[in-house]
Amino acid sequence: MPETRNTGVDSPRAWLIVVAAFFASFVAFGVSYSFGIFLKPLATEFGVSHAVMSTLFSVLIVLSLFLSPLTGDIADHLGPRPVVAAGALLMGAGLILTARVHYFPLVFLTYGLGAGGAVACVYVPSVAAVGEWFKVRRDIALGIAISGIGCGTLVAAPVAAVLIGHYGWRTSFEIYGVLSAALLLVCAALIAAPPVAKSKVRSGVMAKIRTPAFARLYAGLFFSGVAIFISFVYLPEYAIKDGATQVAAAGLVGYIGASSVVGRLGLNALAPRFGLILVFQVSFVALLASYVFWVGGHTYTSLTWYGIVLGVGYGGIAAMAPAVLAQFFGIEGLGELLGVLLTAFGLAAAAGPPLAGLLIDRTGDLKWPPLLAAASAAGAIVAIIPLRAYGASEPASATESAVATAE
Repeated sequence: MPETRNTGVDSPRAWLIVVAAFFASFVAFGVSYSFGIFLKPLATEFGVSHAVMSTLFSVLIVLSLFLSPLTGDIADHLGPRPVVAAGALLMGAGLILTARVHYFPLVFLTYGLGAGGAVACVYVPSVAAVGEWFKVRRDIALGIAISGIGCGTLVAAPVAAVLIGHYGWRTSFEIYGVLSAALLLVCAALIAAPPVAKSKVRSGVMAKIRTPAFARLYAGLFFSGVAIFISFVYLPEYAIKDGATQVAAAGLVGYIGASSVVGRLGLNALAPRFGLILVFQVSFVALLASYVFWVGGHTYTSLTWYGIVLGVGYGGIAAMAPAVLAQFFGIEGLGELLGVLLTAFGLAAAAGPPLAGLLIDRTGDLKWPPLLAAASAAGAIVAIIPLRAYGASEPASATESAVATAE
């Protein structure tokens, strides 16, 4: 490929894409992961159970991640800008319409489909664009971009608690709808297709999906996702049961977000020295270790430490997963392949929180969420630890690499 075609790679323009992806992740997941703060007000007003409310969260996450292969593929062909702009409109409309719903099943349409579709349009296209705009500094660029998830979680959850306390959940949704749509439209204006021309080969993507390495990545993300999503849904209520205020309980979600930034940037920075795959595996170990504080402790301090350690592990997993994917399989069709991988998180959201909610409803005991989450974190370790045996290197041709690995 002529050198002139690579003019924008690793350039100042590429770092502007990182800024856009950071704020896109900030908004998309700040809104999504604030769900635990809205859970009790919505459940009280509509008179629904834990299992039903957690299913609403699952619908949001499942739609956002199962639509990701489609939005990633569209962005691969049309560029990320129109897809992110569509996500901005979906997010604003979904939240504002949810604020006006008085019949609970409609919330699955307005909040689940609106916000879920928005996340699908925003996250994978913007993150894949970052991976495609960088070659030398791809790991750190992806780490910075994805740290928007942690920063959004840190800010959005406590702000949601304050807004609900002052204005109620309906007005809070309206405020979030207007602000999120405006910020995402700015992100769409800043983002752009990568400067390097790519060939999209569907058969190459399918060959990668059938490899043992992809299967282990998929299983690891599924089990870790069960552990993570249970935390976002039930940790605030667990803390309130133990005597914390609503704002303090929301702060625990904020701690997860803040420490996840440390995981995304800190662990990512260690990857060049100790190896990307090894540091990626350490993130899963940190995720499992965090449950010592939730399962074994019943004080706000222990829950705080749980949030901090969990956030470091979660941040490392989220930040390095796209880089690991690119290292194994290259950047051709990265948007579509990343979208397929992230459906593992969608399945986790569909399975974890509803199952935990069902156990709570059947037993009346909040001990089940941390126990189920800890067991899932252990399952993630089993899936990820052998990953190094498959090897990882940046291929000259993604299609050739996938075929070779499959063989």
